[in-house]
This record gives sequence, structure tokens and C-alpha cells, in this order.
Amino acid sequence: MSVKSIERRLCCGFYDMAWLNLAAGIENLPEEDTDASSGALRSEWLSAAIPMAKTLAGEESVDLAEGTGKLLALREEIAASVEALARCRAEATVLRKALARRAAGERTVVPVDTDEEVRSLLANIFAGNDPMMMNLRVQSMVSAFPARMTKTKFYDLIAGYLSLYNGQEDGYGLESFCYRIRSAAAIGEDAGAAENAAVAEAKAVLAKASAVAVSETSEGAEEMSGTLAELCGKLDANIGLCESIVRCINPMAAIGILSGVQEDLAKDSSVEKELCPAVLAQLLRAGGEKVDEASYERLTAAAHDAMERFFEPLSVMTEQETGRLQSAIDAMDDETAAAYIPVMKAARLMSTSAFASLSEEVSPKVTPEQVDACRDELYAQLEARFEGLPKSLVREWMASVLSELPVWFENRSEVMEYMLAALRGCRTDGERRYAISELRKSL
Repeated sequence: MSVKSIERRLCCGFYDMAWLNLAAGIENLPEEDTDASSGALRSEWLSAAIPMAKTLAGEESVDLAEGTGKLLALREEIAASVEALARCRAEATVLRKALARRAAGERTVVPVDTDEEVRSLLANIFAGNDPMMMNLRVQSMVSAFPARMTKTKFYDLIAGYLSLYNGQEDGYGLESFCYRIRSAAAIGEDAGAAENAAVAEAKAVLAKASAVAVSETSEGAEEMSGTLAELCGKLDANIGLCESIVRCINPMAAIGILSGVQEDLAKDSSVEKELCPAVLAQLLRAGGEKVDEASYERLTAAAHDAMERFFEPLSVMTEQETGRLQSAIDAMDDETAAAYIPVMKAARLMSTSAFASLSEEVSPKVTPEQVDACRDELYAQLEARFEGLPKSLVREWMASVLSELPVWFENRSEVMEYMLAALRGCRTDGERRYAISELRKSL
């Protein structure tokens, strides 16, 4: 099969998949709330999406390439906002745990049998035969307790995993690892999100919470912990909305890109006839326009039928053809491969990651010097995060970072010793009871 025929099949498959994903994405959008930033985000998305949908339905004639460009620019803005919101979420979680732990430490509770509790927790962590689930439970355990290790041991663990990336042909793995560490420590810049009202509101709450967390008394700790729990809920909702909108942007942008690659895709589409009218009706309704209810029900029913019939076979076909095209591209010189960039960009838009990078750059092979530079930069950033904080809060931040590392325990005994050390290091039975309760919630 020629590369061009593979490209054609893949374009047709992605085109149909994009329509299915777009209809599903709009249908799964959260209900509109009264948050000003949420409303602005919806409006900006709809202002670009509706004219494109009308053009694809033959009701208007706008430049699809221009509309696609607007959607992709909005996607980048949303990605920056989500990063800022996620950092606020990470900080709120760490502060909430620290304050709740402090408040719990002041309570009088029934004494805890540490050894018995650890045996029970171990049984839950290692239940079943799924290694992936066990690893997830171990990571939950790490995040539930303050880290009981020296900074030297903490940094040695990070350095050990960094060294594994030395010599990798593609530096993406190293970049991804460092990104996870920074995210867990809420390190980063708020580029593109400075005007986000939700981020500003969160930072104001976090500033107050930080002042309580570094104080020498437990006064106000429990109340502020509750405030941070509410903040986490708001941030989760805001992040969820952003992701939901991007899951609508991605397939519509893919449709725009693919229409520019091969203009006659609609002719061979198995689903556009049913999906295009349904998507337009969905968008108009999401934008507050009145849509005939009977017509809307008929159109969305046709869309659901198309989803049931075509989603699975299209998923299998596009996965196979993407692999074939990528193999063919890998064997080409850069100039020849450049012709297939739009198709592969559409492939990334159709991936399971809402914010998959659309960059064409491939990171070069990782050198020892790069690993050392990443290590030194991470160390400096983490030290800045820990600077001026009480030891109890530093331990919470370390636990947040450690929970992002691949599981470093060699066996069940090491997990048990870690839990015993964490619980025995608690100041009071109230604090121990809180740590156990937090862990049980996640198991």
C-alpha cells in the first residue's frame, strides 16, 4: 500500500472520528455556571466554533483555516490556564493536609495500635494480582504521610530516576519526568494565565492558608483546612470545564486541518451527514439560541446511532493506519516528511491526551550533561520551594513529589517499614488516626 493511500485512509478515518468525538464532547460539557471566567471561556470557544459548524453545514462561508487557527490559539491559552490552576490545586492539597494534620493532632482519640494498622493497610495495598493497582496504592500511601526521610535521601531518589533517561534517543521522557516533579511541587510560571480570575482567587486563598500553615500554633488550622477543601473542589470544576472545552476544540480543529489537506473528505465520510447537523444544533443550544426540541431530539438520536455503529471500527482502523504512516514518515528525509505534518498534527489532536503537544520538534538524544543540568535546576527550584518553611510543611511537599516518582520500594517489607516510620513519627494519636484515615480513603 502506498503512503498516499495510507494517508487517504487515515484522513477519512480521522475525519469521521473527529465528528464522533465532537458530538460526544459537546454533549458531555458541564452545565454552564455563574463563574465569570467560565462564561468567557465558553463564549470565546463558541464564537469560533459556530461559524465553522455553519460553514461545514453549508449555511455560511468562513475561512476554515482561520477558524482552526483561532481554536488552536484558544487551546494554548486554556492549556496555560490549566497549568496555573493545577499548580494552585497541588499547593492547596499540600496545605490542606498539613493544616488538617495539625488540627487532628490536637484532638484526643483512642490510642492507635500502629503495628496492627500497618498490617491491615498492607493487606489492602497488596490485595489482588494487578501490579499496576498495587503501585497506584503505594503511591497513594506515600502522599498520605509526610515524608520521613532526610533531604539527602529525597534528592538521591530524584537523581536516581533522572539518571535512567541518560542516553535516551528522544528527550521527551526526561522533559516529562521533570514536568511531573515541578507540578507536584507547584513550581512554574503562570504565562498566559495572569488575567484568569479563578487563578487570582485561588492565590489569594493560598496566601492566607500559607500564613496559617507557617504559624507556630494550630489556631485557625481546621477552619482553613475546610476552606482549602472547598477551593480544591472549585479548582477541580474549573480544570474539568477547561478540559471539556478542549475536548471539543481538538476534534473541530482536526476537522479544519483535514479539510485543508484533502478537500473532498465529506464525499467519502460515513458519518458527516448525520453528525454535522447534530453538532450545529448542539453548538447553537450551548450558545443559548433556541432550537426546535423535536428537531434537536431527532438529530442527536441520529448522532448517537452513528456513534454506536462507527466508533469502534474507526478507532481500530485509525490506530493501525497511524502506525503505518508514522513508520513511513520515519523512513523519509525531513523535506519529504514535512508534507505529512498536518495529518500527524490531526493525529495528536485525536489522541487520548486533551493537551497533547502539537510541536513537530523531536528532542535530541539525552546526554549526561543534560541530566546534570536538569538535576541542578530541579534541586534549586525545590530548595526555593522549601525555603523558610517549617519542617512539617517541607515533609508534606516532599511527600507530594515522592508520590509522582515510579515506585522505588524493592519489596513489601520496605513499604511496611516506610509506613511504620511515618506513623511512629506522628506527634500524637490524633495525627496518626488522621494519616490512617486519609490513606484508607484512597485504597
